[in-house]
Amino acid sequence: MHCTLYSAQHSTLPARTQKTKLDIARQYGLDARDLRTIDLPSEGLPQILIRESTMLINFFNLRLLVQADQVLLFHVNDTAGRREDITTHRVFAHDLEGKLRGDPGLGVSANLPYELRVLEAALASVTSTLEAEYVMAKKEVVDTLETLDKEESLVHSKLRSLLDLARTLAYIEQRATQVRSTLQDLLNTDEDMAEMYLSDKRAGKRHAIQDHQDVEYLLEAYYKASDGVVQSVGSLLGNIRRTEETTQSILDVRRNQIMVLEAKIEIIMLGLAAATLVAGLYGMNVVNYSEESEMAFGVLTLCCVVGTLGITRYGMRRLKHIQKVHL
Repeated sequence: MHCTLYSAQHSTLPARTQKTKLDIARQYGLDARDLRTIDLPSEGLPQILIRESTMLINFFNLRLLVQADQVLLFHVNDTAGRREDITTHRVFAHDLEGKLRGDPGLGVSANLPYELRVLEAALASVTSTLEAEYVMAKKEVVDTLETLDKEESLVHSKLRSLLDLARTLAYIEQRATQVRSTLQDLLNTDEDMAEMYLSDKRAGKRHAIQDHQDVEYLLEAYYKASDGVVQSVGSLLGNIRRTEETTQSILDVRRNQIMVLEAKIEIIMLGLAAATLVAGLYGMNVVNYSEESEMAFGVLTLCCVVGTLGITRYGMRRLKHIQKVHL
């Protein structure tokens, strides 16, 4: 497996290396089952495993092994992952040394132990990526809705775009929910939070079960951040659903109006068909004994007009009655 080793000694440059699972398990004091998902090309579920001297952090495509004085960053095959996961990996790796030193402006506290700074850098990368994805998707949704209101001719194409955006938002919501659940599980386990102080354990200062205030504050901050993403995405998805339902209702009304118009035209054509039938009968080359009558044309025309109007009126009344029954 390809990975990069970052040391707590700032003078030491990151070392790119290759390791087997067996070597990693021996060096970091892990069981083989702890590393089952470390090299999978699929994103898997987020998890934070706490062992005696190591933390295993897995957030989608961001996979880390953290100790009190070093961090091992795994490079999963980028072509197998989603674009969002690759972005999370790159956000974490970008200016990682400055984050671990706690440089100002990078969002990581310098007062925390090394392993907690790594954890905070990982959580910051994940939540910032989710927030950025949400902001981009929200902008596209707002633009699509504005276009939908202004240009009715683009309703079908914009509804398809909203469907694609809804899928994107649902994926963001799913990932944010998974991060929130992972942090919630840690917050519910005092033993794991106390065991996350790897530097103090190495120095022989193991924390009591209730002594984990820094870790709890850290996890709560990013729990609220991930929960904020979940709530925001859920609200935006609700707006999209309501817009789709409203648009579908408008389209159904217009579809019904078109059907009513077609029915009216067919009723009128039925009335004209009766007059056409009479004209066809008198157009045959047979003797009908009215050829010499001066009033025949006027009487036939009047009958045809009256018949057409009668059929049309009857049809319209029946159509109106049917509409009232359906309403």
